[in-house]
Amino acid sequence: MSTARHTVAAPPLPALRPRPRQHHGPGAGPERPADAQEHWLEYEGFRYVCRVAPSPTAVTEPLVVIGGMMQDRNSWTSHERALRAHASVLTVELPGFGAADPLPAEYGYDFLAAALGHLLAELDTGPVNLLGTCYGGAVALRCAQRHPEHVARLMLGAMTGELPTSYLEMIPEWRRLVAEDRRAELADSLLSTFVVAPDSRIHRHAVVWRLLNHQFRTQTPDDLAKACEHNARMERHAWRRPEVPEVPTLVYTGEHDHLTTPAQGRRLARELGAPFATLRDADHMFPLEQVAAHVDLIRSFCTDHPLTGLPYLGALEYPAGTDRG
Repeated sequence: MSTARHTVAAPPLPALRPRPRQHHGPGAGPERPADAQEHWLEYEGFRYVCRVAPSPTAVTEPLVVIGGMMQDRNSWTSHERALRAHASVLTVELPGFGAADPLPAEYGYDFLAAALGHLLAELDTGPVNLLGTCYGGAVALRCAQRHPEHVARLMLGAMTGELPTSYLEMIPEWRRLVAEDRRAELADSLLSTFVVAPDSRIHRHAVVWRLLNHQFRTQTPDDLAKACEHNARMERHAWRRPEVPEVPTLVYTGEHDHLTTPAQGRRLARELGAPFATLRDADHMFPLEQVAAHVDLIRSFCTDHPLTGLPYLGALEYPAGTDRG
């Protein structure tokens, strides 16, 4: 018997479905969006939380964001502010993420996808635009495969079909550094994994480096324990299943990404029959380096605008025989 429960620690959820564009008189701006709300839910005994930033002027389905393993529901506020003009934005901390309950590694990506499906059903969102980046991409793809009725469009950022060998080889070392409480060495190792060495071609590189350096050095014991379980989950469960989801899909990453490389992303896109793109002047951390460009790419894809000619894309490749719009 399911133990799913939904506890709302906020006012009732406003309508999330898209509304027609509103026309304002001279000098009038769009209606000020309501304050974001937080919804605590429970799935199979694990509590988790979703931040909902409703849009009063939505022109596309709600955008649901599943970020990387060390991101939380507040990591996307810079995107949220801009995207709320086009869609309601939901950022989720599934079990094992952020402030949600810890999730032992014995629970795999099917469980996380089911928890996400539970969220969408509980909040009655209708089909959503689903964005998964890095680790979150595995959850988003699995959800689109298993629960396509919930997904209108799928975006996979910094996502690969196979886990990078370079990453898997570092997991035992990170586990040892956590056990020995060697925070500085762990932070240095994580930085070199997720961010390329100083590179003048990468926009905001120094700022992002300092931000992540601070984040990695100030992780709490709970943060570290959850990251270790995420890594163990990678070792124990299939990262990706071969099914191709029957939803419009885009795969993309930073053009200088050395962790989930453009070559790996391109291969995944071909296997999914999806277009592939790279963001100029960015590496794996493009959500921090290229906020405006990333927001515009999300807006363009989720409103079915053509992606050709966008100045911030370094590459854009479509499967053979695909209508490019």
